[in-house]
This record gives sequence, structure tokens and C-alpha cells, in this order.
Amino acid sequence: MNRSRAERAAQARARLASEPNVWVATASSEGDPHLVPLSLAWIDDQIIVATPSDTLTARNAQRNGRGRAALDGADEVVIFDVHIDVADFGEASPSLTQRYVERVGWDPRDIPGAWSLLVLTIWRGQAWNGPGEMTGRTIVGEGNWLDD
Repeated sequence: MNRSRAERAAQARARLASEPNVWVATASSEGDPHLVPLSLAWIDDQIIVATPSDTLTARNAQRNGRGRAALDGADEVVIFDVHIDVADFGEASPSLTQRYVERVGWDPRDIPGAWSLLVLTIWRGQAWNGPGEMTGRTIVGEGNWLDD
């Protein structure tokens, strides 16, 4: 069964709100890819993740501000191209960090070392379930959900 764009967008949002992790890909200045799973919080239509500040993910995101995020599962593909803003976890908005901690169930401030909060803003997204849904798979374009 082929889902409508609205159904795909609604299901992608539901997964963002309920899944515990997201895969985040960034690239070095030489273009070398780096892919990691991170704890996911879907807050105010943004993907929020945290990572130690000295990781490749944080450094790559700080350097070029771009990445890709994907939800797990090849049977139900959801992929987003994102802009990434990086902030020191301790200096980020207290409201945002509290909501992140509540959603993921752990607090980076309890772990030694510096942590960064990454705010991923979606500018393009796709969702499909098998070859029959390749057409019309774009659910976010230029930052706007296309759930018509």
C-alpha cells in the first residue's frame, strides 16, 4: 500500500516523538563521513542530541553546520538533511536542556567532560517504505513539511 505524503509526514513525526535514538552523519573538512547513533529528543520541530564536545560529530558540526539524520530501520526509511547549531550543554537554554534530559532519561552533566548540545533543524526530508513509495518520498522541502 502506498501512503500519501501526509501519512508519511505524520508517521515520521510520530517516530521522531517516540524513538529513543537517531543516526547522525557529519563529514570532515576532507569529506570523510562520520556516522553515530545518539539519544533523540524531538522538541519544537527540531532534533536535539548531545555528544561529548571532543567527538568528531561535534567538531564536524561546529565546522560546517550541516549533517544528515536518519531513523533506524530499512523497512521504514526516514532521512533528513539538517542544519546543525552547536552549543555548550551547560550554556544552552535551561528549558531546552531540561526537556532534553526528561525525554532521553539521562543528563550529560552527570558524565565527566565537556558536552555539546546539537540542535538539528530539518531543511529536507524523505520517507518511504519499499520501492513502491520512491515516488513522492519528499516530506520536507526547504524547511517546510509537505503534508498536503
